[in-house]
Amino acid sequence: MKKYTRKELIAICESAFVPEIKWNDRDSESAQCQLGECYALLKAGCDFEIIYEDDICGTDENTIWLYVYSHGFSWFESFNKPNERTRDEMEEHHYYLPTIKRLKEANGNDWY
Repeated sequence: MKKYTRKELIAICESAFVPEIKWNDRDSESAQCQLGECYALLKAGCDFEIIYEDDICGTDENTIWLYVYSHGFSWFESFNKPNERTRDEMEEHHYYLPTIKRLKEANGNDWY
């Protein structure tokens, strides 16, 4: 299975934004909002982990599933250790992105 770099994931995010006029599913808005959030966290340098093997949502030729970890509210309130980053103390966010293959097949239209 392909290993994705941060740079590749950011490029996929940038390619996956679809104009509202081309949305064609009731969940398209949600998918675009999640895409934007994932993009922002990746651009901010947050840690991430690609999910390759899972019973329900493992990365395949159409979808990239990932966790992104960030310093959320509780980290700043409880931990706030500027030079330490442990995932146990971070917020975990679950996202999915389209693969390049899926984007090409959508041809600029809604990939959701």
